[in-house]
Amino acid sequence: MKHNKEMMSKKNAKGIAILEKLSEIRDHELELEQEIEEKTKKLNKTIRQLQSYKDAMDVNSIVTIADTSGKIKYANDKFYEVSKFTLEEVIGKNHNIVRHPDMPKETFKEMWETIQSKKIWHGKLKNLTKDGKTYIVQAAIVPTLDENGEIEEYIATRYEITEIINKKNEIERLSKTDILTGLYNRFYLNETLKNTHQASIALIDINSFHEINDFYGDKVGDSVIVELSKTLYGRLKDRYMLFHLSGDEFIVFNKNIARDIFINEMIEVNNYLNSKTLMLQDKVFFLNTTMSLSFDDVNNLLPSVHLAKACAKQNALSFNIYTTDNPLEREYQANLDWSNRIKKAINDDRMTIYFQPIVDTVTKETVKYETLVRMIGKNGDVISPYFFLDKAKKSKQYTKISKIVIEKSLKAMMKHSIKCSINITIEDIKNSDSRNYIYETLSSFERCEDITFELVESEGIHNLGEVSEFIKCIKSYGCRLAIDDFGTGYSNFEYLLKLNADIIKIDGSLIKEIDKNQDHYDIVKTIVNFAKIKGLEVVAEFVSSEAIYEKIKELNIEYCQGYYFAEPQAMEL
Repeated sequence: MKHNKEMMSKKNAKGIAILEKLSEIRDHELELEQEIEEKTKKLNKTIRQLQSYKDAMDVNSIVTIADTSGKIKYANDKFYEVSKFTLEEVIGKNHNIVRHPDMPKETFKEMWETIQSKKIWHGKLKNLTKDGKTYIVQAAIVPTLDENGEIEEYIATRYEITEIINKKNEIERLSKTDILTGLYNRFYLNETLKNTHQASIALIDINSFHEINDFYGDKVGDSVIVELSKTLYGRLKDRYMLFHLSGDEFIVFNKNIARDIFINEMIEVNNYLNSKTLMLQDKVFFLNTTMSLSFDDVNNLLPSVHLAKACAKQNALSFNIYTTDNPLEREYQANLDWSNRIKKAINDDRMTIYFQPIVDTVTKETVKYETLVRMIGKNGDVISPYFFLDKAKKSKQYTKISKIVIEKSLKAMMKHSIKCSINITIEDIKNSDSRNYIYETLSSFERCEDITFELVESEGIHNLGEVSEFIKCIKSYGCRLAIDDFGTGYSNFEYLLKLNADIIKIDGSLIKEIDKNQDHYDIVKTIVNFAKIKGLEVVAEFVSSEAIYEKIKELNIEYCQGYYFAEPQAMEL
């Protein structure tokens, strides 16, 4: 009996142990089920996020996946939408299906070598749609690797930049082109000279042209310029480059024609022009031109050809060739006199600044002031920088003036609690003395965020690294960057973006006739549209009338300045 009880007790204990073990297993299963449920939720969330990322990419990005041989395995809807190809025409094919014939083979060789070495390739590609239209993409090709680190496939993402590239190209074309005549402009002449080792030029000037403008008006004067440009283009386009500098001055640029032939051809052209009559608006005009030539060193071609023209005018010559033995002493003496006047004005503290409001286009409220240098004469007359700034550069006094402008601008900002826009040039940036002065001044100034530096873009940029470093430094203090006189001259959007500009100031030559000149209106509209794409602010200069102001509002330009609002005025410093 006792033995049976012991046996029963052992069985009960064993049963309890089994039950406890089963309970542990059930608890563990419950934990596993909860863990699986949580991980499933996380996995589903990740899948939804990845799908959202894919959907977001598919909206604007062109995506393809290719196997290791370059054959397309997948293309998203955006690819088919842009390329006009169908799925059946794409899958299993090479990307050559959209390759543009203009693309160099070296690009694709470099691309293939990069991705086969398991690196990411970046670059711009010109492509063709099925119906033969060109489109441009910014592309990135990423090789994906398997668990062994071997390439499994290639994922290519692209976004279309055709519109931006087209606008950039159009702006660059316009930057080289004189708006009135369609010939090359002064800026492009300077660029051409900088990239030329040897050349000769002829300068054509219409005698007494200002009398045509004064008597018949600017429109008739412009018509005379246009007709002369057509005549020159018709006779010389096949052998020479033609430039319209400004007003009534044209340049014939010669790089390859021998000296004697060039001289003879220019004599013939000048004789032809002086015998030509123009019929404009029922009026007959007899052209009378002076032509001067220079074969001087390429760095001195423009100054020397203008000296030759001045000498011709003084001596009533229709044709003149520059030589080194006939310098214009009076001009040199005038430069020396200006140098002394500038030095005296600096020493007497007669270099000062005037202030022109920059206003909100909608509210017409002043948001800041552009500071403009002025020289006060001994008799108290106010002298524009047009008369002395170039002379200051030639006499090595420009840096002193720059320092004065910056010092007095910051002083005015503190005294009157205003924001200021200060003009600087490439020369200010390249000059270590001027550059270091700016850095030292900003480091001790408390309101750097209220300073905008306006870079005069027409001077061109040749050392991008040096300029970029300067801009990076001033921005580190909180200053902003504006590109001044945009729309003529340099006008390179690629540099504009590389320099990380905040503001575009549209050149006044485009604004001052925007209410009358449709071409000017269209150019400004193109610039404004591009600026809005890139998130840049726009300022219109030379707003001098209600009609111009209305056009500025119509184009949604944020800010403007000009005599319509206020002339530059002095402030107490």
